[in-house]
Parts: sequence; C-alpha cells; structure tokens
Amino acid sequence: MSELAVRVHPGELHFNAAHFITFDGTCENLHGHNFHVELEARGDAARDAFVIDFVLLNRLAAEICRTLHDGVLLPGQSDEVSIREQDGMVAVESYGKRFLLPKESAIILPMPNTTAEMLAMHIGDRLVEALGRHDALAGLSSLQVAVEEADRQWGIHRRRFDGRG
Repeated sequence: MSELAVRVHPGELHFNAAHFITFDGTCENLHGHNFHVELEARGDAARDAFVIDFVLLNRLAAEICRTLHDGVLLPGQSDEVSIREQDGMVAVESYGKRFLLPKESAIILPMPNTTAEMLAMHIGDRLVEALGRHDALAGLSSLQVAVEEADRQWGIHRRRFDGRG
C-alpha cells in the first residue's frame, strides 16, 4: 500500500509571541520568538487525485497562527504556574517569578507548558477541528504539525487517523 503526502512550509504560517517554560523546578525569563509552522498531511489521494486541498489547509492554519500572534502565551493547565485575572490584568506566578500583563496580551492556552511541542499539539488539535468542519479529513492517515521556536529547533506533533477521517 502506498501513501501520498503534502507539505506546507512556513510562509504565512508564523506568529510572534512571548512565552516562558518551567522545567526542573525553575521558571524561565519571559522572552519572545518568531515561531514558524510547517504542516504535513499524509493519506490516500481523493477522487480529484490530491491528499488534501493545499489552499484550505494553509488558510485554516494561518487563521490559527493569527490567534497566537502578538501576545504572551500562558499554560492554562500547569500545576507549576498560577494565573489569576484581576482588575483587567493577568497575574502570573511561578517559582518566585511574577508577571503582570494586560488581559488583552495574555493568551491562556489549554496546555501544561508552552513548549514548542505543546504548541504543535495545540495547533494540530485546532486544525483537525477546523478541517472536520470542512469535511476535509477523509482519506488522511496522519497530520503532522511542526513549530520552529528558534533556528533549527522544532517541536513536532503527529496525529494518526484510522483512515475514516
């Protein structure tokens, strides 16, 4: 059995954001990146001889990237980070560090840490939901999302499907 694939390289699939991660009982300093996203969809060719519509895939992924752009990415499911809203601000505390952000700058994400791997999973989950709303999952065997945090440093998440989309 053979499998086909399409790949979408960065281009308009990028976002600029600040974040920090926690590890080994510490909290990094708040810092920013120019994140880039690459997609790969694998599966069988549809009736029209393509795996998935490039234009749709790129458009939906770009919309997701825009939701992450120009803010501070915060881990909303972390046991090591406390996030509280107060008086139009978001107070963030972890391992002795404290950040106070305007509410409109805080992007609280459903993840335990804002690593490149978790960002790739988040983007992939949102992309699968969006593709499902467009009936564009049929025939896919996997969807891989890679997030480049720094030059040549990628976090990757691959979701496998059972062939029914």
